Amino acid sequence: MKKSILIILLTLSSSVFSQEMLTFKDCLELALKENLDIKTALNEQQIAKMQYHSSYGKLLPNLFGSFENKNSWGRDVDPNSNLFINTDIKSYVGYLNATYNLFAGFNTINNIKLNKREYKISQTNVQKVENQVTIELAERFITILYLQEIIAANQKQIESSQKQIEMAELKFAAGSIAESEVFKIKSQKASEELNLLTNQNRLTDNMVNIKQLMNIPLDKEIILVKPIMQLDENVDVSNPYDLIHKAVEINPSYNISKMREKKARTALAIARGSRYPVLSLRAQYGSQYIKTDYQDDEEDLLPLDEQLRNNEVNIFRINLVVPIFSQLDNRTKIKTSKTLYKQSKIDTQIKRNELSKEVMQAITDTKTSIKKKEASSIAYEFSQKSYDADALKFELGKININELNLTKSNLNNSEAQLIQSKYELMYNNALIKFYLGEKFNL
Repeated sequence: MKKSILIILLTLSSSVFSQEMLTFKDCLELALKENLDIKTALNEQQIAKMQYHSSYGKLLPNLFGSFENKNSWGRDVDPNSNLFINTDIKSYVGYLNATYNLFAGFNTINNIKLNKREYKISQTNVQKVENQVTIELAERFITILYLQEIIAANQKQIESSQKQIEMAELKFAAGSIAESEVFKIKSQKASEELNLLTNQNRLTDNMVNIKQLMNIPLDKEIILVKPIMQLDENVDVSNPYDLIHKAVEINPSYNISKMREKKARTALAIARGSRYPVLSLRAQYGSQYIKTDYQDDEEDLLPLDEQLRNNEVNIFRINLVVPIFSQLDNRTKIKTSKTLYKQSKIDTQIKRNELSKEVMQAITDTKTSIKKKEASSIAYEFSQKSYDADALKFELGKININELNLTKSNLNNSEAQLIQSKYELMYNNALIKFYLGEKFNL
C-alpha cells in the first residue's frame, strides 16, 4: 500500500515539474525574443539599413573594366593597314571606364534622404509590432486566467446541481415533489455542463494563441502564474485629453504616419528633380593587341608592350542632358507625388483620430471597470446570501425548484461578472499606463 502511494506521488510530482511555470513577465520576455512577427520586422529593418547605407555609394564614381578577345578567319579588315585580307586575325582589347554624375537634379541626395526615412520607419515599426504583440499577449494572458476561474466556478456549480439532483430524487421517492421538478434540476445541470464545455474550448483556443505568440511548441505544457491582485484604482484619468495627447504623441503608429508624410515630401522632391538637366562625366582608358597569321614569319611583328603603348586610348567626356519634353511623363510624376503627399497628411490625421478614440475608449473602460468591480462585489455578496437562503427553503419545501434555479442563475451570473470585472480592471489599468510609455505590468 505504501509503495503504491509512493508511486502515485512520484507520478504527480514528475507531471508538475514537466510543466513550465510562466509569469506574465516571463511570457513577455519570451514573446519579444521569439515572436515571428517581431523577427520579420527586425529583418525588414536590416534590409532598410543596408539599402540606406548602400545609397551613399551613389555619391562615388562608377568604375568598371571590359575585355574582349576576337578571333576571325577568312576575309576581314586588317586593323593595322585597314585593308581587306584573307587570313586569321586575333585581337585583344581592354578598357577601364569611370563614370560620375556631377549633377542630377539633387536626386542622389534626395534618394539618400528617402532611404534614411525608410530606415527610421522600419526601426519604429519594430517598436509598433512589439507593442501589438505585448497587448495581444496581455489580452490572452488575462483571458486565460479569467477562463480558468470561470471553469472552476462552473465545476462548483455542477457539483452543487448534482447534490440538488440527489436531494430532489429523494424527495420524489418520498412523494414530496413531482418528477418534473427533478427534470428541471437535471436540465439546469446540463446547461451548466454546456457552459463548462464552451469555456474549456475557449481556454484551449487562447492557450494555442498565447503559445504561438511566444513561438513555443503547442504540445509543451505551461502553467500561467496568476499575478498578485494589486489593482491600482487611483489611475489619474481626471483629465483624459492630456492623457490622449501624450499617448498619441509617443505612439509608434502615429510616428510612422508622420515619417511617411516626410518620406512623401522627399519623393515629391525626387519627382521635381526630373525637370533639371543631368551633367555627367566619363573617362576611359584602353589599348589593344593584334596578331595576324601572315605576321608570324615576319621579323617586324611588334612586341606586346609596344603594341599596347602604340594602341593606347584615352577618352574624357562631359555629357549634358537637358529635358525638353518627356511626353508629359515628368509632369504626371510630379502631380502624382503631390497628391500622395497630401494624402499622407490626411493619413496622419486619420491615424491620430483613431488612436485618440482608442485611448479614450481605454480611459472610459478603466472608469467603468472601477465602478463595475464595486457593483459586482456587492451583487455577488447578496446573490450568495440569497441563494443560501433559498437553498435552505428548498430543503424545507417552502419554495419550488423554479425559484431556486432563478436564484442560482443570478448567483452564477454575479460570480462571472465579479471575476470578469476584476480582470478587466487589472488589464485596463495596465493598458493606460502602457499607452503612456510605461512597461506592461500585470
